[in-house]
Amino acid sequence: MGSYSVDTAAVDHLIARHGPEALRLPATGSPAVRWALRQATLRALAAPPRIAARWGDIALRGDGEGPWTLLFTGEVAPYARSVLHGDIALSVTTRAGRVTAHAVLTRAATPPAPRETEVPR
Repeated sequence: MGSYSVDTAAVDHLIARHGPEALRLPATGSPAVRWALRQATLRALAAPPRIAARWGDIALRGDGEGPWTLLFTGEVAPYARSVLHGDIALSVTTRAGRVTAHAVLTRAATPPAPRETEVPR
């Protein structure tokens, strides 16, 4: 499970100063919600620093209220494939000036097939 909480004014300040392109956020929807969901997802994946720094490799489709679909690209994609064995459940709580997102990894109904390596003799 990964959680991330952010002050909406801080995200708005970053966007005003650097533009939405700097955070790779779309012009529509709540930027704080999208930022919090991406950060919570990276924490749920237990991403090492070199992967966690690639937050721009996670795209989020859906409106401000959800449902959301995560799209992994770049270096995050192979890492996510290696650790995911099911889905990621996302939820968001918004309060006055604050957004908290949670990402929970769920297990698939059937476990992945074991990877066997054959060694020639």
